[in-house]
Amino acid sequence: MSRFTSPDFLRQAGGKHVRAKPPPVVDLARPSLARFHSFHLKGKDHFEVDRDLATRAEQAAPGFQDVVLGERAFLQRAVRFLSADLGIRQFIQIGAGLPAPGDPHEIAHEADPGARVVYASDDPMVLTHHRALLRDGRTTTAVQAGLTTPDRVLADAETARFIDLNEPVGLLLTGVVAHVPDADDPAGHIATLRDSLAPGSHLVLSHYCRPDATAFPKDAQRAAVLEQVFAEHLGSGRWRTEREIEAFFAGWQSVPPGMLQAQRWRTLPVAPPVPGCYQMPQRNRRLIVGGVGRL
Repeated sequence: MSRFTSPDFLRQAGGKHVRAKPPPVVDLARPSLARFHSFHLKGKDHFEVDRDLATRAEQAAPGFQDVVLGERAFLQRAVRFLSADLGIRQFIQIGAGLPAPGDPHEIAHEADPGARVVYASDDPMVLTHHRALLRDGRTTTAVQAGLTTPDRVLADAETARFIDLNEPVGLLLTGVVAHVPDADDPAGHIATLRDSLAPGSHLVLSHYCRPDATAFPKDAQRAAVLEQVFAEHLGSGRWRTEREIEAFFAGWQSVPPGMLQAQRWRTLPVAPPVPGCYQMPQRNRRLIVGGVGRL
């Protein structure tokens, strides 16, 4: 498999359609982050406004899809590490996207078919799809909450039914923190979640990165233009510096190899093709970083 190929496990589920009663409210005048990612994962759940944002992102940073696929591969590798290597059997993903092959529950079920995953989102379309396609009443469920409402995530009856907060939890914050502005105190919300979790819990976090302009001026310029595009058309999206991103791991012990370019975190060979083996081309690797912390 070429490293530039997008295999099935990176693509959105394509053949299933969800009928919700009542159907979720969909704002066609404004792009959605979940639908924007659906476009990059070759899914069907996106509209013209989402494709327009994708075009603008591509103009700002040619090959922007690399960032989406690279971040997803990082998530897949991190979940496999937590489940297969560390024995974690329960996960909470906040800011979940639309269901797709290779989602966290599928990776965790490789190690233990009984592993439990709670998907949290404040996007009605995402919730509708998760509840229709994934929630099985035993290992997967979905709750309406976001990173800015951590108490709602923890207090939800479904979370309580699936997650034992006295046991280690894998907290998955990939692709969400960058969309919470400083004014909404993302670090404080992460701390609230941290303080509710048992020792042995782990944080998986990835974030858009603004490289050092002195060392990498072209990458820093791309990040600045992307941030402007996202702010104007999506209303969110911060390309923070590495120092700013590292601050989100306050109170967590860094797990080797630490926070670094998402592509470099426990990289897998491209063959055999398994979730997490996607390798980003060099051009945009500095625009997305990730790491894992332990309590």
